[in-house]
Amino acid sequence: MIAIGLAVHVLMLVGIVQTSTNSMLTDDETKNLTSLNLDSLDSRNVDVFRQLLNQETLIRMTLVKNVHALMKDMLTLQEKLTAAENRISKIDTSTDHEISKLKEEVKLLKTENDILKNNSVHVKADIDLLNENLTDVSNTLTDVKIEVRYLSITLFNINSNSRETTKMLQRQNASIENLKSDIAENDQKQSAALLELGKQHMIVIDDIRNTTRTLNADLDQYKTDQWRLSASVSSLELFRNNQTNTKCDQKQEVAFTAAVTSSSTTWNSGTLIFNVVITNAGNGYNPSTGVFTSPIGGTYVFYVSAVEYSKQYLRIDIVLNSVSKVRAIGVDSASYQTGTNMVVLELQKGDSVWVKHSYGKGYYSENVPLITLSGFRIL
Repeated sequence: MIAIGLAVHVLMLVGIVQTSTNSMLTDDETKNLTSLNLDSLDSRNVDVFRQLLNQETLIRMTLVKNVHALMKDMLTLQEKLTAAENRISKIDTSTDHEISKLKEEVKLLKTENDILKNNSVHVKADIDLLNENLTDVSNTLTDVKIEVRYLSITLFNINSNSRETTKMLQRQNASIENLKSDIAENDQKQSAALLELGKQHMIVIDDIRNTTRTLNADLDQYKTDQWRLSASVSSLELFRNNQTNTKCDQKQEVAFTAAVTSSSTTWNSGTLIFNVVITNAGNGYNPSTGVFTSPIGGTYVFYVSAVEYSKQYLRIDIVLNSVSKVRAIGVDSASYQTGTNMVVLELQKGDSVWVKHSYGKGYYSENVPLITLSGFRIL
């Protein structure tokens, strides 16, 4: 279209120029220039006429050159137009090819989606198997609870000699530590199994991680509740047994339980303050300072339970008048491990007992407390 337009313009220009030159030489009359009467022209007019002829010749030569240049430009434009059309054709071909590739990729994505769905079914089956394993762990914990009750019954038969009582409690603590080691080993095995399961199913790793964290937290919560319940039952039964076997003034009873109901990721020094008081018979415990001050001398039993915060390790001591007596550790082999310990102390009136930081950072608890400190006087 561009070439045709240029050709039309060139032809119109040639016609106009030819018309103009004819009118200049003939005064708008068609005459034979060779038939002029030269006799009527003087030498001056002849020179003028010659000059006009020369100018006409020059003009025509210039027009011919311009026409040739225009024709050459027209050919160049035609070649460029042809090249542009070829490029457009190649682009259309390339676009069709890319569209076909995209369609193939969409098919592949659909196939991969079906594979992911099948893998999700297998993952759900693995999770069900894991739930069954956790049920077995729960049964094991029930057996442990029974063994702890047997140990509590043994404790009731200890004679009044404080030295023998201390030896028996040390043996009981050793048994509890062994049980804790067994539970920690089982927990490590479960954690290893969960990690292996996560490696085998990388496609749905986020879901597996969330499920694993939830199950670990529930398992640790369950273990903590079992240990705390066993300790509470033991302490309560021992306390009730002493109440029934001795005739003493109820006003001299001293017993307390205090707890922490919020978590901390930064606690790393000083006294662990159990700011929530559950029981405080005898008003010996101060929730503002975290220190128990014995209102009367005698033999006291103290029990502490704490949970480490997400593999940050926790080590705490039960302290008598600034001297560490026993230690509880929540190891960092898995998240939210529980540390517990119990001690029997001979206190004078005014002696102070508290729990202090020994090593590690932070602790974990909930509205129903996981971290507790309990103590009572044996009547």
